Amino acid sequence: RNHILTFMNTVKDLRKQQYNYRREVFPYLFDFIRNPYSFLKARFLMETSAILVWFLLKTNIKPNTVTVIYGLAGIATGILLSIPNNYTIFIALVIAFTKGILDWSDGHLARVTGRTSLTGHILDVYGATLNSLGLQIGLGLYVANRTEAIFYYYLVILLLFFRASYLLFF
Repeated sequence: RNHILTFMNTVKDLRKQQYNYRREVFPYLFDFIRNPYSFLKARFLMETSAILVWFLLKTNIKPNTVTVIYGLAGIATGILLSIPNNYTIFIALVIAFTKGILDWSDGHLARVTGRTSLTGHILDVYGATLNSLGLQIGLGLYVANRTEAIFYYYLVILLLFFRASYLLFF
């Protein structure tokens, strides 16, 4: 089945699908004057995710696998930010900025292959939560390491407490 989809979808087709879908769901992404950062980042994510989906169509990788890798990227970001080393911090920032490619690719791959599911949606929300927590915890530990102030460790613990007590997640 994937071989048929691979030949039917060129990168140009996948780009067009991605732009049409995003324009329908997030029209503000196409207004440079009001949202220059979102406009530019959305272009980056749409272009790169179309290329990634094109490659993924040539494999047996499932959309949920891409989503799990996206969630793990958030954990990796947090861990790498907490290590007081310029190289790991740089790698963490690259991951934090580019992980959106995975997030935009998983749903697109699911739509193209007809594998959209409730499980995929739940994994996507969970992956976004892991990414948010990973970045926040990593930044808190980074600041704690840089300032050598124990106060920031307590703030990281409070962050976890408040996130865990946010009942809408449950």
